[in-house]
Amino acid sequence: MVLRANSPNFPPRGSRLVTAPAIEPVTATELRTELRTDATALPDAEANGIIAQARNMIEEMTALALINQTWRLTLDQWPGYIEPWWDGVRQTSITELTGGRPRVITFPRYPLSSVTSVLTFDEAGASTSHTVATYFVVDTENRPGRLGLKAGQLWPTATQAINAIQIDYVAGFGATAAAVPPVLRAAVLGLSAYYYDHRGECDMRQAYAKSGAGDSASAYASRGV
Repeated sequence: MVLRANSPNFPPRGSRLVTAPAIEPVTATELRTELRTDATALPDAEANGIIAQARNMIEEMTALALINQTWRLTLDQWPGYIEPWWDGVRQTSITELTGGRPRVITFPRYPLSSVTSVLTFDEAGASTSHTVATYFVVDTENRPGRLGLKAGQLWPTATQAINAIQIDYVAGFGATAAAVPPVLRAAVLGLSAYYYDHRGECDMRQAYAKSGAGDSASAYASRGV
């Protein structure tokens, strides 16, 4: 008999930030230079707040993560886990039985840097941790990044009714501003300057659209490079 209900076409995917980036892709000094002002007119705290707003907006609109940050993805069940009615016994990898390409998980934030933990939950809510290197193949080359099964492995049992799988991962170009592509750093700087020059005039999304900074960031994200 079927152990789990069939998946909807677009199963729920929870996504939330666990650890924010430790630094911003541009500095308060760089923003002041762009604006041709000084620390008296634009103190560090205010400048850093504006930069964080700009970086957050670009990341939200493009699904990019600029500086390394930890995110949590939660799923109800593993991809493609649709059991037909069947009789008898079978014992092998599900991908060998069904054929075709192995099913994978894609991550909502990219570029993917690493997968740090995978937890599954049973009906009682008890969690089990699974060693990433033992069960999974992590693809950091493609964007979005992917998580797949190693040959001969099965998806770990996850029987909790909802949010049965919890995956923590790191997304970002690196831990330093120098690791962020120059076009994206320029987009953050340009949007930050626009926010400062037009503070109080319009909401953030309007500013993002008018500044033009989002054009280069979106173009970069759409290239998948």
